[in-house]
Amino acid sequence: MQQRMALIFTLCFLFIPLNAHAFSWSDLFGGDTKNQRIEFKWQDIDGKQFSSKQYQGEPLILHLWASFCPPCREELPGFANWIKQHPEVNTIPVSLDRHGKKAWAYLKESGVNIPVFLTDKVEIKKLGTLALPSTIIVSTEGAIIKIFKGSQDWSDERFTKQLLNGSPVSIARQADEEY
Repeated sequence: MQQRMALIFTLCFLFIPLNAHAFSWSDLFGGDTKNQRIEFKWQDIDGKQFSSKQYQGEPLILHLWASFCPPCREELPGFANWIKQHPEVNTIPVSLDRHGKKAWAYLKESGVNIPVFLTDKVEIKKLGTLALPSTIIVSTEGAIIKIFKGSQDWSDERFTKQLLNGSPVSIARQADEEY
């Protein structure tokens, strides 16, 4: 019995170093992607594909949520209202629900009017967060500027300023509007 346990223990230690390159902490928990260019992909409920590359040259806000996430459910009405108040901002709500029908059913049931976009964990790992909800600001160059993890108060003007001032294009627009 002791020999069998020793063999199992030894095999475990042999296996880990051989495959250590396959996984890292950043793979499992999201890496430090700040200021790194990313290409993030998502799709609509009908399967049409989209990519952050389509927004190159424009700021982008990605908001990650799921219908099974209680904090997401709590914040979604405020988020939907924020989108309505800021139509000039490229804001993409991305659900981590496995099936778009579940996300769509939840939005319909709750009266939240946002589009249903879906992605998977492979794409989410590129963003450096697995937290739900999360809001990610992507610069005009396609780099992540800031990640807000957890629920946010979308009616808070200070939060809105953080979102809008985080992007070089937003700052340039504000400067142009002042003149």
